Amino acid sequence: MAETLLAVVIAVLAAIVTSLVLRRRVGFLTKIDSISMAPGLVPGQRLLTRRLPEERQVQRGDIVVVRSEELGRMIVKRVVGLPGERVQIDDHGGVRIDGVPLVEPYVMHRGGPAGTFTVPEGNLLLLGDNRGESCDSRSWRQPFLPIGRVQSRVVKWPPIFGQADK
Repeated sequence: MAETLLAVVIAVLAAIVTSLVLRRRVGFLTKIDSISMAPGLVPGQRLLTRRLPEERQVQRGDIVVVRSEELGRMIVKRVVGLPGERVQIDDHGGVRIDGVPLVEPYVMHRGGPAGTFTVPEGNLLLLGDNRGESCDSRSWRQPFLPIGRVQSRVVKWPPIFGQADK
């Protein structure tokens, strides 16, 4: 009896929290739909993401959900280059920020196009973690994404809403 009552209370609280989150558009469930962030994020996984408060700036390493006008859809990528930085990506997939090597333990599969990018003020350079299979800033006609296009960032990673769809 006590276990049943506890389960009902937990379900009601979860429903209230979910309702508040969705009503205020503070948080979102985001479904991964490409392999560009593998192996950490794979197609079918759902992530809890949260709108960025105005006082919180986007930081290098954040995984963000952005609206890409060029691709015509929402995408999930990692912030690598910040405004005013010079980002160099070599033929082996190594990244340097203003000449300093960037340590990226989350990148398991390097590759893809090399290049040098100077990030304009108010913009970001975004890369997928699965560099060899990612359509990201390196291959877009407009490689820089305005910070204002960031819809939300991943709150908890790895995902907390189960495994990828089978």
